[in-house]
Amino acid sequence: MTTIFNRDDPSSWPCFKPLIMAHDVGSRRDRSTAVIGGNSPLPPRFLGILHSEELPQGLYGSPRANALAAIDRRCNHNALIVADLSYDPTYAEVLYETFGPRVIGLHISSQGDGMTFVRRPVGNSAMLVYTIGRSYLLELLHAELQANVVRIAKGETNQRAYEQLVGLEVEMRESGIVYKCSPGQHDDLAISWAMLAWAARHPHLEAWIRTGLEARRPRRPRPKFDWRLACT
Repeated sequence: MTTIFNRDDPSSWPCFKPLIMAHDVGSRRDRSTAVIGGNSPLPPRFLGILHSEELPQGLYGSPRANALAAIDRRCNHNALIVADLSYDPTYAEVLYETFGPRVIGLHISSQGDGMTFVRRPVGNSAMLVYTIGRSYLLELLHAELQANVVRIAKGETNQRAYEQLVGLEVEMRESGIVYKCSPGQHDDLAISWAMLAWAARHPHLEAWIRTGLEARRPRRPRPKFDWRLACT
């Protein structure tokens, strides 16, 4: 059965421009997550959140990357992956081995506007890792929601992510706004939504796409040089 395109329902979109997977790496009390979505294929340029998923608890390193790879397979290995490397910088190596240059790293701290980056060595290459303040990251998502340009597919985990977002406590400090979890609550899915919004609107997005797609294209075999022809 053909699904009728509805600009307000990301589950009806034929594709995303581009498809993005935001991967928040949880601390000991939070779960790691994967949120799938991206920009709409047709104007207006909505941000679509298709699916939110929490990975099993107790996964670290390669097992966690393998769980993420299972989700990536459902996306036909076609997603740009934005991964939180705040708690485990060595995870960049594992992600690069699993997904190659499709991975963009994010270091979430107290400061940063998400525009500056470092090239972190991974294997025989390097991964771009951007630094952004946690509150700044959440403010970007709130701005998109207030502008009414976010569309969210129906789903239990998406609903839970939204509840996490609206349940964050706001504290005003001299340094600015701080978003805190209520005691016993989590923010892993909400942070993943914010990471997705950050990546989808980032001015470097086109460069990330070119790098990722170039790596996925099969290389043409180099023509063999025939010395016999050269000597005739």
